[in-house]
Amino acid sequence: MTRQPTRRAALLSALAGAALLGLPRQLPAQSQALPPGRMDDVALRARDGRPVRWRSDVLRDRIAVVNFVYTTCSSICPPMSAMMAELQRSLAHEPASPVALVSLSVDPLTDTPQRLEHFARAFEPGPRWWWLTGEPGAVFGLLDALGVQTGGDPQSHAPLWLVGAAGRGDWRRLVGLPTLAQMHAAIRELS
Repeated sequence: MTRQPTRRAALLSALAGAALLGLPRQLPAQSQALPPGRMDDVALRARDGRPVRWRSDVLRDRIAVVNFVYTTCSSICPPMSAMMAELQRSLAHEPASPVALVSLSVDPLTDTPQRLEHFARAFEPGPRWWWLTGEPGAVFGLLDALGVQTGGDPQSHAPLWLVGAAGRGDWRRLVGLPTLAQMHAAIRELS
């Protein structure tokens, strides 16, 4: 039986991977308003396999922090997931906080709920952290509505984050690896 890596080991591994790729620990994040796009209540699958709806189950009236990953990624996705884990830990002191953390697959052809579950386990996602995939047409349509361009190749996705007040349709785009302070500032701005 193989032992699962601890959260600290997973974070250190992800950050070391970023360093080996020549990525600085924190890339400068650029914040931009996201033009309102059409985000239907798309049917998706959570990492435990249960069906969920994008707007009515995941977003609701919460502030959402969304990143984009795929399970076979060996470059930017582990550091982005490590950053999301740091954010999750920092929000643990605010249990009533209406913030949803969302990791959406950019490779629904490969990323089954089981693959997401296995990938996510190293980052110890809690109940506010959604890992989502689904039917390719639905996921690619949602990615397009969110302004995430992959060209069908998951490797071509940028290190992109969206922070939004879903109920108001007010979204910010952060590119790079933002600091925890930048993430909290974007959440506060939308609260």
